[in-house]
Amino acid sequence: MKKITLLIAVFCLIAGSAIAQPAQLTKGKVMIGITSTMALDGCWVSDLGGFGFSKQKVKYGTDPAEDWYTTTTFNLLPKAGYFVMDNLVAGLELLASGYMRKDVDDGDKDGESVIGIGPYVRYYYPLDKVYPFAELEALFGSYKETWGEDIYKEGLVMIGGGVGVAVPLGEKVTFDALAGYTHVSWKEKDEVEGEAYTYLSGGFGLRFGFSIYLR
Repeated sequence: MKKITLLIAVFCLIAGSAIAQPAQLTKGKVMIGITSTMALDGCWVSDLGGFGFSKQKVKYGTDPAEDWYTTTTFNLLPKAGYFVMDNLVAGLELLASGYMRKDVDDGDKDGESVIGIGPYVRYYYPLDKVYPFAELEALFGSYKETWGEDIYKEGLVMIGGGVGVAVPLGEKVTFDALAGYTHVSWKEKDEVEGEAYTYLSGGFGLRFGFSIYLR
């Protein structure tokens, strides 16, 4: 009876290990992906990534005078990582988001952009058909505003984390959904008064994306 119980326990352990370590989540694998940004404020929007170009005409009441503007928008959050152990991936991600509007007649520009890069870690707890995970990240970069000839640039720090689930779409691709919190801080110095200001922003949001597993 004891031998049978021991055999059952060993079988359950082996079966559980097989479920907990899908092939794409094993040590030595490489993961690349792209996710949407979390909607926070200003130029942070919940797009899954992309570029856009548009042209806009503004008319002034019944006055025949009008202005034309061209607008360029972009939003990307790619990432790449390496499985340092089964179910644990660590790597780098890049954030590039913002817009720029230009007056066609006089060339004046206004807009804002965020550029950042930093590390992230994600740990999976895979089940039979879905892979729940927890993730932490930190990005460091700059926040830039452009108003005509005036350009303001500040250092930026983003720290966040959350929990999510990856749904396999085959052997090498998963669809990822994450709910979490992101905290953003940046500093600005008043050139006239010489004082420094620190701005803080943060909130909860959702991210969606895809991951590809290589090797």
